Amino acid sequence: METELSQDSKQKMNVLISFGLEFYRVLMGCMLMVFVPQKCGGEICGFGENILNGNRLVDAGFFINLITCLVFCGFYFVEVKRENKLINYLEVNDDIPNDNDEVGKMLLKLPSNKRESLLKMDKLYQRLGYVAMTFFIINSAYSGIPIFINYLDNKTITVYVTNVMFLAFKISDSYAVVNTDTNEFLSAYLSTKVQFNDVDPDKCFIGNTESSSSKTLSIKNPDEVELQELASTSSKEVAVEEAV
Repeated sequence: METELSQDSKQKMNVLISFGLEFYRVLMGCMLMVFVPQKCGGEICGFGENILNGNRLVDAGFFINLITCLVFCGFYFVEVKRENKLINYLEVNDDIPNDNDEVGKMLLKLPSNKRESLLKMDKLYQRLGYVAMTFFIINSAYSGIPIFINYLDNKTITVYVTNVMFLAFKISDSYAVVNTDTNEFLSAYLSTKVQFNDVDPDKCFIGNTESSSSKTLSIKNPDEVELQELASTSSKEVAVEEAV
């Protein structure tokens, strides 16, 4: 029990730390019009000068940045909820297979409502992952047009490429996570991309626990069985003598 709590606690702490870094990536990678240095009137744009300045191309780029940022925030929200469900319901077990069919059998240990909730959350995460990838491509391509029209110097290229790469790496990791079979649950935050392939004992279906408990109780120590048989035989002999 302590080991399970320790594994869950460590995993949740890693998720929290990783999410803080990921949120920074989202802001820098989505809001390209805001954070990439550009030229305004021959000088570097001040904060806000290169957004909503009446230029339709620039304003459209800023709105696409906002929409993309909202899409990624929704994606991250579902990602964190999915990760917490995986940590709460499942665990990493190196002693059992982790292929789709075997993990599917392990999921049968979960109550049906928890199993369905986990599968639905994983499917939603997959769909939002593909939506986020699409908006990332559109946002990066369109934002590059007004940014390089208002090209300042080498910092424009450096910051633009760096910020795009922030999300490119995230998209690459997310694709590896979402592009899996139904019962393959890869972690989106743990650095080694572990796969959850076993059910947390605390979340097992009660019926399974009761049946296993009854089986455990039915298995006795051979010495105990022998002592019980001797006691039973002695009591029968005493009863016969008294009757005589």
